Amino acid sequence: MYAYLDRHVRDLDERDLFVLSAMRGWVAAARGGRCVCHALSRGFEARAVPEVLGDFVSAMATLDRNALARLRFAPVAWPKVTDDEARLLALFALDRDGEPERLPSVAAGLVADDAVAPLLGAIDAVGHALAGDAV
Repeated sequence: MYAYLDRHVRDLDERDLFVLSAMRGWVAAARGGRCVCHALSRGFEARAVPEVLGDFVSAMATLDRNALARLRFAPVAWPKVTDDEARLLALFALDRDGEPERLPSVAAGLVADDAVAPLLGAIDAVGHALAGDAV
């Protein structure tokens, strides 16, 4: 998490920037009453990972419905990474960068116990796709 906290968005690598943009885009679409899949589809297609859009949407919906505390996201164009965004970027990075053994404890700090497994499944699919692995 500390690797991301208060960092400028411009300093993120392209995978982290993609995840951050998708998180903020999901929140903006959901708050605006728009279809989140439609709002995010162009970005997932441009990144050549359209097959995990559903997994990403599932992860965000799980966080939205089952978070232990209210998660806060910055507006789409905000220049810095917020606390909760840093926690989620770290979660995605743990899976993508080959530290999956730490995922359950990090996820358990974010969502209710019965939501940990669905969240981890969705994050795993997205992480593998962003790492260039087969999903």
